[in-house]
Amino acid sequence: MITLYQFATSPFCEKVRRILNFKGAPFTLVEVDRTKVAVYARVSPAGKFPAIEHDGEAVWDSTNIAHHLERAFPDPPLIPADRRAAALTHVFEDWADESLYFYEIVMRLSWEQNIDRVLPEFAAGMPGVPADALRARLLEAAKAGAAVQGLGRKREAEVVEDARRHIEALEGLLKGSDWLVGDRPGLADIAVTCQVRAMAYAREAEALLAAAPRVRAWLDRVDGVAPSAAP
Repeated sequence: MITLYQFATSPFCEKVRRILNFKGAPFTLVEVDRTKVAVYARVSPAGKFPAIEHDGEAVWDSTNIAHHLERAFPDPPLIPADRRAAALTHVFEDWADESLYFYEIVMRLSWEQNIDRVLPEFAAGMPGVPADALRARLLEAAKAGAAVQGLGRKREAEVVEDARRHIEALEGLLKGSDWLVGDRPGLADIAVTCQVRAMAYAREAEALLAAAPRVRAWLDRVDGVAPSAAP
């Protein structure tokens, strides 16, 4: 039995839902109240989510969870057996988690013109917090985190240009190929899809994707084999 503890708004939690659906592994879902994270210290001592509980074992961090599920449910494989393809999968996942993630943080959560698109979803995970206070809290936290990382210190036009290069790189990678690594879907596709879907909440990223037909078709393919839906 698998229980997934999540923030519905997190692309990393979406990543784990997609992996579970890709594997065909049944799971139940617990939505974590962001104002009461300490309640879940038993399954995530670090206070990080997603976290899963699988047959009494707790695992947190989306990459750790992915490898745990790969061992527990080896078919269909997330990670290719070929060492070079496995290495490429690692690089793509790290690109998604450590680079693209900050584009969605900046564009989706720290820009005034986009924050209202996601506010209702965050409000569902923070019951009792007034909308105006929540909006201000999200903007402040996203701007502070992005500034420390560095991307948040760039001008909006520079961030959009960077994002354009990332989307164009994806468009090029998908020329003549349905998937990012090899001839079948896997962790690379799932990890990158989650961050691109989160970026697309921003109007600027939405416009970039409109000019990337191969990326849009690939996103639809990933949705087909690894949907993000909860049970």
